[in-house]
Amino acid sequence: MSQDKLPDRLTSVEKLVQRLKSAELSNQKEIRMSVQEAREIITDLSILTSKMANHVQDISERLKKLESSQGIVEIKMDGGTF
Repeated sequence: MSQDKLPDRLTSVEKLVQRLKSAELSNQKEIRMSVQEAREIITDLSILTSKMANHVQDISERLKKLESSQGIVEIKMDGGTF
């Protein structure tokens, strides 16, 4: 899966959330998951975190460009001929 395009849904995370909700409703004290399920969650969260970091970096670079492209504007008002 490319890091440039996130899936519409992170199914592994959605499954975990549903399992947690079910566990809370039935007053379970713990949940268990297979190594494969944990690996899928880690993969999805890693992709999401990486994509978010790329967006933050892109926003930061754009902000720096915007700040550097704006020169100092000096306005003088002399009152004119009122």
